[in-house]
Amino acid sequence: MRTQISLTASLMAWALGALLIVWGCFVVLGYKTGIHEADELTDGHLASVALLELAGHIAPSKVLPEVGGLPGHIDLKSHDYQRSMSVLVWDASGNILMRTGEAPLVPFSTNEGFETLQLGTPAVAWRAFSRWDGPAHTRRVMVLLNAVERDELAKDIAEQVTEPGFWLLPVVALALGLAIHRGLRPLYALSRDVDALDIHQPLPLHGPYLQHEFRAVVDSINTLAERLLE
Repeated sequence: MRTQISLTASLMAWALGALLIVWGCFVVLGYKTGIHEADELTDGHLASVALLELAGHIAPSKVLPEVGGLPGHIDLKSHDYQRSMSVLVWDASGNILMRTGEAPLVPFSTNEGFETLQLGTPAVAWRAFSRWDGPAHTRRVMVLLNAVERDELAKDIAEQVTEPGFWLLPVVALALGLAIHRGLRPLYALSRDVDALDIHQPLPLHGPYLQHEFRAVVDSINTLAERLLE
């Protein structure tokens, strides 16, 4: 004996399966997009800090105190997306004009732009942006951010982007289930009417079966009932 399968359950399974596949693709795409945009945002911050440093006046051999040594330093880093950046400034000869932050000392070079450096012992990855002050090359600024902090920020932003999807899936699934159940109500009504037919005294079906898909079944049942009543 074959097990009877519910049409409603079958439709729900197919619909939810398709929904889960599409939803999963959007979540993965959203997460990757969040990671990429967060990395771009961090790089933009590095470049902005470098330009601000180039616009300011740097006294020779200026070593700024660490944030932890400043009065009221707890309030200086109170935002979730705020990161600890390190700044190095050299003159044209490679002499340090200013240094602040936790990053190890970086060997002097003439490179410009973004790069990922392995610094310290043991080596730790740092995301860096460097730039000269202009064609004269009198000052070179490098801004660095620990790659771990950069990755944590990217992960946090990506999770914030994808989190609404996890709340949306149950809501959409519930709405989809209600819509399927409501859409199958005419089929439930036809099934009840057919089940209530007396095989010895069958009466034609007179329900308001407006759906085109039901007309062939209803007409066949009514024709059979009329022949039996003759």
